[in-house]
Amino acid sequence: MTERPLLEISDLAITFPGGRGQWPWQRQSDVKAVQGASLSIGRGETLGLVGESGSGKTTIGRAVLQFIQPASGTIRFGDFDVTGFGRSVPAAYRRAVQVVFQDPVGSLNPSMTVGQIVGEPLQLHFGLDRAARQARAAELLISVGLEAHHLERYPYEFSGGQRQRIAVARALATEPELLVLDEPVSALDVSTQSQVINLLERLQDETGAAYLFIAHDLAVVRHISDRIAVMYHSRIVETGEADRLCEEPRHPYTELLLASIPDPDPKLQPLKSRRRRELTVGGELGASGSAPTESCPFAERCPHALDICSTQFPDPFPLDDGGWVRCHLHTSGPTLAGQPITQLAVV
Repeated sequence: MTERPLLEISDLAITFPGGRGQWPWQRQSDVKAVQGASLSIGRGETLGLVGESGSGKTTIGRAVLQFIQPASGTIRFGDFDVTGFGRSVPAAYRRAVQVVFQDPVGSLNPSMTVGQIVGEPLQLHFGLDRAARQARAAELLISVGLEAHHLERYPYEFSGGQRQRIAVARALATEPELLVLDEPVSALDVSTQSQVINLLERLQDETGAAYLFIAHDLAVVRHISDRIAVMYHSRIVETGEADRLCEEPRHPYTELLLASIPDPDPKLQPLKSRRRRELTVGGELGASGSAPTESCPFAERCPHALDICSTQFPDPFPLDDGGWVRCHLHTSGPTLAGQPITQLAVV
C-alpha cells in the first residue's frame, strides 16, 4: 500500500479582491493569484516550487501556513483538513508546520535576544521554564553552526547568513514535520547560499522534516529538491523529478527558466542567449495583466503556441517519472507525446 503524502494540495484557488479604481465607486477586478494548483509532498521529501516573481508560489506557501484563506480547493496535512480550520488554527498544526522567511532582518524581532527568539516557541508549545529553554536553545544554535554564547546577542550583531541560521533554529524549535522555506537564500551572497543550502540538507537528514522550498532560481532549487513544480502566472505548468525536469524539460516555460541560468562555460552561453530570445516572443520579459482563466497563461510568450492555447488551458499530461505537464504540445496537433523539448541542462 502506497504511503499517503504528508501534504496534499488539490485544485487550490486563491483570489484577492481588486483595489479601488480611478473613482471612489469604481472597483478593479479580483486578482486570481492561484488557479487549480495541485501538488503533494511526502514525509522527509523536498518539493521545490519555482517561478518568477508574481507567479503565485509564495501565495501557495502562505495558504499552507494559513496566513491566507483559499477561495476553493483543499489542503490536507496528515490528519488535518487545513482548509476547514477557518480562523481557529490548532496549536498542533502550528507546531507541525513552520516557516523560514526570505528576509531574516524583517522576521527576527530586533528588540529580543537570540535566546528569547529561539526560546519563545519552546515556551509556547512545550511550556519549558527559562533554564530548560536556554539549554534547548543552545542545542539548536549549535545544530545550525552557531555558538551557545550567541544566545545573549541581538540579531543586528550577526551577518545575513548567521541571521538566517537563527531563523532556521527558531523554526526547528517545535520539531516540525514540514518547513515552508520561502526564498530562504535569495537575499544572501552565492557562497553563503551554498552554506545555508548544505545546512538545510544536513538538518533534513537529522530531523526527517519535509521541505516546501519556494524560490525563483531553478539551479538552487534543483540542488536541494527531490521533485520540482514549475509555476507561471497563477498556474502550475510542470512537475517531476528534479534531475529529469532540469535535463529534459517538457514545458516551454521550464525551458525558458533553464535558458536564463548563467553558465560558466563560454560555449554554452551563446546557446542559452539564443534560446532566451527564441522563447521571449514579442520582447515580453514576464507575465503581465490579469491571469487568464481559460487559456494557457504562457501562450502569448510561447514560440510553439497553437490556436487552442489561446482558448483552453490543457489538462495534465502524465510523464514517466510520475510528474505531469500542462501543455497542448503533448496532446494536440504536432504532438511531442511527452518528449523533452530541449536538451539544455542545469550544470
